[in-house]
Amino acid sequence: MTLEDVSVLSQIVASVAVVASLIYAALQFRVYAAAAREARYTTAVSDLQEFRKIIATDADCARIYRDGLEDLSKLDSVEQWRFGALMQLVVTNFAYGIKFGDAIEAELQRTAVITTMRRPGAHAWWAKARYTVDAATRATVDDAIESARSGDAS
Repeated sequence: MTLEDVSVLSQIVASVAVVASLIYAALQFRVYAAAAREARYTTAVSDLQEFRKIIATDADCARIYRDGLEDLSKLDSVEQWRFGALMQLVVTNFAYGIKFGDAIEAELQRTAVITTMRRPGAHAWWAKARYTVDAATRATVDDAIESARSGDAS
């Protein structure tokens, strides 16, 4: 075997090694992507469940949320602040639905926000608090409110 034959053989072996490395990297990336998606899903569902848990287990928070949705002005200043914190959770969960639509059902989140924003207190809160979220979330919530006005809940 000549030196030239050894050189050609080493190039072939190197090419096979590069292809094998690329295949391995692609498989690892798929594993990583699946794990990242699962982590996003777990976080989003956990946040949604935490909000539900607050409403289900804390009668005062449930009352504030219910009354605040009906008429924000009937709440005292501390209750308005607590209502705002609850609404911030609602909008944040909605933002997760927008950002990670592949992980949680964004359309269900959109429908929930439309339903919530139909309520007068939520609408009044949003008029004051809409600039506390990023522009993409703000535009999407505004779109949801517009859909609610037009009667489109889907």
